[in-house]
Amino acid sequence: MPTPLGETVLPERLARSMYDQLSDRIRKFSKRLCLAGVLASDDAGSHQYAEWTRETCQTVGVDFCLVRLSPRNVATYIKALNANPCIHGIIVYYPIFGDSRDEALKNIVNHAKDVEALNREPSLQFLEVTEGPEQARLAPTLVPCTAKAVEFILHHIGIYDQRLPATQQLREWEICIINRSDVVGLPLARLLAGQGARIYSVDITGVQLFHLDSDPYRVDKVQSVATQWTLQDAVRMSGVIISGVPHSTFKVDTKWLRRGVICVNLSSCKNFKPDVLEISSKFVPRVGNLTIAALLNNLLDCVN
Repeated sequence: MPTPLGETVLPERLARSMYDQLSDRIRKFSKRLCLAGVLASDDAGSHQYAEWTRETCQTVGVDFCLVRLSPRNVATYIKALNANPCIHGIIVYYPIFGDSRDEALKNIVNHAKDVEALNREPSLQFLEVTEGPEQARLAPTLVPCTAKAVEFILHHIGIYDQRLPATQQLREWEICIINRSDVVGLPLARLLAGQGARIYSVDITGVQLFHLDSDPYRVDKVQSVATQWTLQDAVRMSGVIISGVPHSTFKVDTKWLRRGVICVNLSSCKNFKPDVLEISSKFVPRVGNLTIAALLNNLLDCVN
């Protein structure tokens, strides 16, 4: 049997370290922070995630208020939470309806409290502060939790060149992201491309290349172009493979991998074969509760 080349990186250890950092930041706030959760379905995954959120909030010192509602009352309640000065962040546990109505609900959550960063409506330039003297502040620019969790992992593994400016720290890396959803793959592609990487973004429609535009006068500096490459091509070119599509069509064949590659599995199913460690230097089998660490990091960014 071949000797494994690399190591398995478990997110739980990193999450514990991040919880300690979050606790230190939270203790510096003069006010008690409160995260509101909205649960309006019988989905088992949503209930489990809500319980993990409760436990983590208790660990780091954040109040967590979970409200169970009928789906028909969710929109009204979100609007009430938006206006409540005692609520600093809102998380809604999806799916609720399982269709376009869920997308509409995401866009109701106030940008200033949207700790999941799922509201796709253009934010107002200024958002009203709901406590203290009347004033205004800029809406925070946040990253969806799974994408942020992956960034935490890649920092932990050490692929960022900290000597360089933020927009160049990944300039030596080509990264394949197998998923281009609005809540995971797309924001992750834009995030890592904005840090200098060449991103091969794969979904059922094909492979797109995301990269920084060389024109310094462009406001949106991350550009994307369609390519003729296949999933196999994208994997072969990349030093990091991030897989997040729960379907066998997108399973990564170990024979495609470059020796020493870093592999990260986001999917609920195993998109890498058991022999992945014979080729890869690092294998991350899940993001786990790092998503909640990312959620609380977003909460702190909202109130700063």
